[in-house]
Amino acid sequence: MAIQIIFWVLIAAYVIPGFIFGFKKLTGNKQSVAHFKKWGYPLWFMHLLGLTEITCSILMLFNATRIYGIAIFPLILAGALYTHVKNKESAKVKKPIFVGLLLLVIFLFTFFI
Repeated sequence: MAIQIIFWVLIAAYVIPGFIFGFKKLTGNKQSVAHFKKWGYPLWFMHLLGLTEITCSILMLFNATRIYGIAIFPLILAGALYTHVKNKESAKVKKPIFVGLLLLVIFLFTFFI
């Protein structure tokens, strides 16, 4: 029982920010627009990324579809890591690494615990 509670707390810790950041990108939040322009990415890519984050967050909520979210999110995280390294934003490099580790823990809980 305690393992299930921990598992769902981890899922919530992953999915809630996924919804928030995805929604900000999808709706064209001023800060998100500024970041994507600074990084040289087109705004359509920001919207696509936001929709993908929201979709993957929804997929993570259900046992039958969680593996699809787990499979797609690392691609998003790799892109975030690349973007921060490329733009010499060393303080922001830690975030996608931490989120990736959290995703790994969720993967392990999903298939091995």
